[in-house]
Amino acid sequence: MAPIRVLQVMPAMDAGGMETFVMNVYRTVDRDKVQFDFLYHYDKPCFFDDEITRLGGRIYKTTVRQDNNLPRYLRDLHQLFAAHPEWRILHGHYSGFGMFYNPAAKKAGIPVRAGHSHNTAYEPNLVGTLDKLMSSRFSAGLTDRFACSQKSGEMLFGRDPFTVVHNGIDTARFAPDPVRRASLRAALGVAEGEILLGHVGRFSAQKNHPGLLKIFAALCAQDPRMRLVLLGGGDAEYVEKIRALAQELQIDDRVIFAGVRSDIPAFYDAMDAFVLPSLFEGLPVVLVEAQCAGLPCFVSDTVDPDAAFTDRLHFLPLNDTAAWVAALGQESFARDADAPQKALAAGYDIRTTAEFLQNFYLRRYKEVTP
Repeated sequence: MAPIRVLQVMPAMDAGGMETFVMNVYRTVDRDKVQFDFLYHYDKPCFFDDEITRLGGRIYKTTVRQDNNLPRYLRDLHQLFAAHPEWRILHGHYSGFGMFYNPAAKKAGIPVRAGHSHNTAYEPNLVGTLDKLMSSRFSAGLTDRFACSQKSGEMLFGRDPFTVVHNGIDTARFAPDPVRRASLRAALGVAEGEILLGHVGRFSAQKNHPGLLKIFAALCAQDPRMRLVLLGGGDAEYVEKIRALAQELQIDDRVIFAGVRSDIPAFYDAMDAFVLPSLFEGLPVVLVEAQCAGLPCFVSDTVDPDAAFTDRLHFLPLNDTAAWVAALGQESFARDADAPQKALAAGYDIRTTAEFLQNFYLRRYKEVTP
C-alpha cells in the first residue's frame, strides 16, 4: 500500500525553528506509511529543498509573498488542490494565509485541516499587525489544532481546543561531544580559556540581535575573555546592519558571524553558554537543543517558562542589560551531563513527537476515507 500524503503548508523551508521542527518530524516518521508534500508561499530555492526531495517529498511554490497577487494565488490554490485528490490532510503552519488556503482546501474536499501554532506574539510593526489580523481567522477554518506550548495555543486559537505537541529533537544527536568541541573551537579561532557565547536564530527583529550585541558589549567591558558566535540567515541588509552595530560597539573582532550551518550540534559543543534575548517566542527548538547539549541558557522572560526542563535555564528581564551582564558574569559555565536524559524524560525526543503525529495522520485519514 502506498503511503498517505500530508500537505505541509509553510511560508517557505529556509533554516528556522518552525521549519526545523517539521523536518525533524519528516525525517523520523515511517515514510512507508506517511509522506509529506510542501506548499510554499515564496517561489525561491530554500535550505531544505534538496533534503525534502531526497526523502520523497514534493514541493509546490506560489508567488503570493513576492507579488501580493491574491487572485493569482487563489487560482493557483484551486488548481493545485484539484490536481491532487490524494491529499486528505492539510497541516498548516502559516496562520496568516490560512484565511485563504483553508477555505480553498475545504471547497476542494480536503476534509482534515490541521493548524499549528509556533509563536506567542507578533512582530511589533505593520507587518506584525497585518499578520495578527489575518491570523485571527485561522482557527475558524480548522478541524484540528496543535501548538508548541500552552501559551502559543492560547494566543492563536483562543478558547478553541488544541493539543500541545512538543518540539522534539534527536536527543542523541545533541548530546555533548568533547571531540567536536575541541575541533570546532579550533576552526573558529577560539583560544584556550576564552568563553564562547552562542545564539542560533534568523536575523530578524524578533530575535533582538541589537539587544544581544549591547549585552555582549557590556559583558566584554568586564571580561576580555568573551567571544560570541551568531548562527542563522536572514535579509542581507539586516545582517549588514547588525555587522555595522558590532563595529560601532567595537566588538566586531569578538563576534563570529557563522551564517546558516548544518553542523549545529557541533556549535552547541563549542559554546560555553547559549543566549536568547528574543522579543517573543513560542517554545524555541533551539532552546530545546541547547538545553539538551547541557548548556547554561540565558533567555528573555518573554520565552514560555514551559521551555525549561533543566535547571540551567535562566529567565531575565528583556530590557535590563545589567541583569544579563550580572547573570552571565556569575556563571560557572559548567555543563549538565544529564541533560539528554532530562530532555527524553520531559517528552522532547523527536521519536515521541513523530509517533504522535504519525498516529494522528493515519487515524484521521482512516476516519475520512471511505
